[in-house]
This record gives sequence, structure tokens and C-alpha cells, in this order.
Amino acid sequence: MANQSRIRFNQEDDDEIKKYMKVFGHLPNCNTLVSEKMNKRISPKRIRQRWTNNLYPRLCHDPFDEIEKLYMIEWVKKYKIQNPSADKIPWKKLIQEMKDKFGKLRSENKVKNFWHSKKRQKGRNPSGINHDVSYSPQYNNGSEIKRDPKMEISKILN
Repeated sequence: MANQSRIRFNQEDDDEIKKYMKVFGHLPNCNTLVSEKMNKRISPKRIRQRWTNNLYPRLCHDPFDEIEKLYMIEWVKKYKIQNPSADKIPWKKLIQEMKDKFGKLRSENKVKNFWHSKKRQKGRNPSGINHDVSYSPQYNNGSEIKRDPKMEISKILN
């Protein structure tokens, strides 16, 4: 079997998965059956991932609006306050609550990607203030941009 992690999905694959999911989607082993029908070109795991994150017809693929973004941020914040020892966030619960509130079903992947990207942004800049000193007048004389050596990443990390 070829290295399946390198196989890209194309429109034909997507169409085939959709076709077979209409037939087998109600069965507990539907991903295995779809894989077999596709001559095992794609593993059941990758079929499940493709279906739940991209192809499931009820998924909303529109970008999050600002209200949804704020809701996710507040929901996670509230969850962490109520469950300080919890190390995992119950994404499926959040997704269901968002579906009930906004009428849009989002993939777990999309919600988690949003959250982790927000977390990374906050980690880089928790205050929201632009800390790039290269544009600060005291470090920029004319056209030459100078960096504050105290702000170098190696100094900050040590």
C-alpha cells in the first residue's frame, strides 16, 4: 500500500466518499466499508477525517463571524474557570452549543484551529500592543532600523 499520508484528495475521491457515505454512512463501520469500496486507496481513518472535517453536508464552511469568535473565547474561558484542573477542552460540547445557539455546525478541526491560532497570537502578544521596537523613534534614526538588543528572543527566553 502506498504511503497514504502523501496522497492528496481530489474531486473524484471526494465524490466517491460522498457516494458511499450515502449508502453506508448509517453503519458503525462505514469508513471501513467505504475504504474497501475504494479498493483501500484511502484508509478508513483518513476517510473519517475527510468526512467529518470537510465533506459532511451539514457542515458550515463559512468563516466564523465576530459573535461566534467571542462566544468561543468566552466559553473556553468560563470552562477553564469552572474546571481549573481540566487539561482538555470538551470541543464536541462547545460545537454542539454553538450549533444550538447559531444554527451552524462547525467541524471540530475548524474550532480547534481557531482556538489554537488565537492562543498562539495571544502568547506572542498577550497585551495586544505592538511591541516591535524597530519602529520606535528612539531606535530608528532615519532610514536605518535598529533593534533593541534586550528584545532579542534569545535574551527573552533566558
